[in-house]
Amino acid sequence: MANKVEHRLSDKQMEALTDLPLVFLITHDQSTSWPITHAISWVHAKDETTIRFAIEADSLIVKTLTDHPIFTLIFFADQSTYSLTCTDVKPFETTESLPLKVALYEGELKEVRDILFYGAAVSERPRVHKTYDEAAAVRLDHQIHTILKS
Repeated sequence: MANKVEHRLSDKQMEALTDLPLVFLITHDQSTSWPITHAISWVHAKDETTIRFAIEADSLIVKTLTDHPIFTLIFFADQSTYSLTCTDVKPFETTESLPLKVALYEGELKEVRDILFYGAAVSERPRVHKTYDEAAAVRLDHQIHTILKS
């Protein structure tokens, strides 16, 4: 499927973007004209064309999205690697009380591309193991995931 462009997520791609996966978020820093890449896991496919994510409120991503409201996510699903690009990125609010200040965003999916090189398959999706207070991490992940799904 390399180089094939889709305009919505498949069921398997949506499933891969609903269980706190490791994804790479790419934004564009207007001041340097550089891409900015971050590894995140607070992401959720609200539906086949809407992607939501959360980041720490003091992240450089907040400024880059304000200046240039477009992002790309690199993620793993269905034995491949995909790039999805969203535009019309907007922050959204929650009334939930969280122990960490987060910024919440939602974007409209414009395209999804299979970017894995020809003749390869991803045998396992990467998993992240939290290295701080595991119980606190589970609580925070659950709170943020609930907000992203709402």
